[in-house]
Order: sequence, then C-alpha cells, then structure tokens
Amino acid sequence: MRGGFLHNEVLVRRLRQVAQECGAVVHLEAPVRIDGVVNYIDLAIEKGGQVTVCEPEQSWRRVDNDVRKAVAFGAQRLLIVTPDSHTAQACRRQLRRHAPSGARLQVIACPLGAALEILRQALNSIPNAPVAPVPPGQVKET
Repeated sequence: MRGGFLHNEVLVRRLRQVAQECGAVVHLEAPVRIDGVVNYIDLAIEKGGQVTVCEPEQSWRRVDNDVRKAVAFGAQRLLIVTPDSHTAQACRRQLRRHAPSGARLQVIACPLGAALEILRQALNSIPNAPVAPVPPGQVKET
C-alpha cells in the first residue's frame, strides 16, 4: 500500500482491525474507475450490503478526490480519517467549499479515535449475514 508509516501502520491498520472485528469484509487498495482512469480506495469496507470507504489523509488536498472515488464506488459512507483534529478541520472546510452534489453519500472527516468509534458503531448497527440453521439430525461440527 502506498503511504508511509503513519498512513499504513497507524491509520489503515487500526481501521482494518476494527472493521474485521465487527464482521465486515475489508478490501485494501480497491480499484475504481473515474473518467477512464483507475484510482484506488485505501479501504473499502462491506457489511450487510452497506459500503463504507475509508481514506486516511494527512492533508486536506486529496479530499475532493476521495469524494469522487467514494461516489464512483457506490459507497453509502466516506470516512476521511486524519491523525489530528487540525487536519480534520481543514478537511471539513474543503468539503464545505466543494460539497458533493447529487450523491447519497455521508461524508465524515475526523481524527482516528473518533473515526474508529464511528466505524464501530456504524458496522455494529448492521446485522451480520444470517447463519444457516442446522437441519434436524445433523450435527454441526466446529
């Protein structure tokens, strides 16, 4: 994955860990085509038919591109995760200037701690896929 230690080992790793703990499927570097060019989403998280795109950012400069990727991917939620509150605030200012139009996309920009809790709550509110019942007379092996 592209990015340095903070991006990969701190932000991405923690987001991935929480998503997996909540029973979601996580795709790293998920490809998405925009205007004929392939772009990559850092984390695409799927659970119960709901898709959350997580884009860790250390600056506000890529926020517009993050929105375009999430819309093109068909996500319901975009979580822009930053290492600190100042960067999150700059990202929110940029989002206000260039709000997504016509997309049914919830966009949240916040520091890692808040993002982990938001992600956990969102994923835990989605039921897991139902487990097939064991027919009578058959023993479920574990």
